[in-house]
Amino acid sequence: MPFELGLACALKFADPTYEIFVLDAEPYRVDRTLSDYKGRDPLIHHNTCEGMLACLLDTFVSDVPAAPRELRSAARALRKSTALLKREMKVASIFRPNLFRMMVAAATSIAIEREFIKP
Repeated sequence: MPFELGLACALKFADPTYEIFVLDAEPYRVDRTLSDYKGRDPLIHHNTCEGMLACLLDTFVSDVPAAPRELRSAARALRKSTALLKREMKVASIFRPNLFRMMVAAATSIAIEREFIKP
């Protein structure tokens, strides 16, 4: 998503304390697609939930002592919630604006419930 990364980099120029983390499913793809982004190492998740959780744990400091276990549990809860929403809305893809907003709300509720974020 070069456009979104460009926006994030623009924010970094406006506020030097703003941090940018790049996650990708494949190693070295950033080198092929975004040659201007050299010098920064993306976190590779290999298109897996476990890989994404590992990247998140490498990126963010957590006050939750059992963070890996809790994140896995939260991810399972979000997958179940998303599957239910897809069935209710009778859609095959999560890339529908209304469904995506509902997923964000569900993820936010799960994160607040598990005290990953404050309300």
